[in-house]
Amino acid sequence: MQKKSSSARARFRVVLVSPEYELNVGAVARAMKNFGYSELVLVNPKCDPAGFDAIMHSKHAREILEGAKTCKTLSAATRGCKFTVGATGVIYRHWHETIRSPISLEAFAKKAESQREGKIALIFGNEGVGLSEKDISACDFLITIPTADAYPVLNLSHAVAIVLYELSTYAPRAYVPSGENEKEALIGAFSLIVGRFAHELRNAKKVKVAFRRIIGKAMPTDKECAAVLGVMRRAEREIGKKNSRCSCQPNGKCRCWPQAASNGADANKNKMKSLR
Repeated sequence: MQKKSSSARARFRVVLVSPEYELNVGAVARAMKNFGYSELVLVNPKCDPAGFDAIMHSKHAREILEGAKTCKTLSAATRGCKFTVGATGVIYRHWHETIRSPISLEAFAKKAESQREGKIALIFGNEGVGLSEKDISACDFLITIPTADAYPVLNLSHAVAIVLYELSTYAPRAYVPSGENEKEALIGAFSLIVGRFAHELRNAKKVKVAFRRIIGKAMPTDKECAAVLGVMRRAEREIGKKNSRCSCQPNGKCRCWPQAASNGADANKNKMKSLR
């Protein structure tokens, strides 16, 4: 297997959320330098990333610690990233609130193998509690490292090292990911369709959230997004025709189509037209 070039490694940003111990921050910096990664961001660290233990455990990676940025929020730490990827050792943590099912590290590495554009944030949680429900909800998708059920949670620096190693073993191939506009247009079109059947669904909001998670995990290409958008547009038109023919009200105004969906239809059409 080929190793990633330095330019391919530069697309990855390691984000540590509220790390507690200097030695772990230092060991993370060392692992990053071992595999050729250099961008480190800390969110509300509970320790001093420039402290004695951090520097001692970073060995020859002190420049990574010195160049690390500190942010107050996860959104600030991931600004400019096209994809945000959270790492978890507890597979179904906060599942009912976030509807997240992590993919394996190997599956993620294969997805990222041909990722040529856009920065990817690799997000690791606090040593004590991992990523919070809010942090997980902010991620496009989750990854997990296969470990023993008896003790599935890895040390922070070990987890970072394993993820970076796996990513380093794949060589990039040509791939053009969809942009934020394409993904949001696709999600918006799906939401309109869900809105049409909201009165028949048990939890329409959860369906929309689940679709957004699927799009985040899939990392679709621009062509894939365009193809699915074409089907969504046709479905929207067909639903619109049925809506105009509906006779549920004497005055011809349909009560089946939620008002929220009809209000958002024009805005979504304009967004999709701009992508043609």
